[in-house]
Amino acid sequence: VLRLTVALSNRGERGLQARDDFLAERTRFVQAMLDRAAGRGEHPPDVLDVLDHVMAPMYIRVLFGAGPLTPDYIAGLVDRLLEQT
Repeated sequence: VLRLTVALSNRGERGLQARDDFLAERTRFVQAMLDRAAGRGEHPPDVLDVLDHVMAPMYIRVLFGAGPLTPDYIAGLVDRLLEQT
């Protein structure tokens, strides 16, 4: 995802629009998950918090080779976010 976003950013106006559309779609996907959680009576975090606290660290690990994306690592990101909310 990160590589695609960077590549699109370097392709002029059409690339920037494609990047923005792609990121908007990812945000809608996350928001839909959060809406389902709210519909079950849960109290989900804000979509931007999920992007900042869960997805961004995963992208950074992939981009910089800073370690594997194990289920335990991802669960830890989610747990820390939910502790804050």
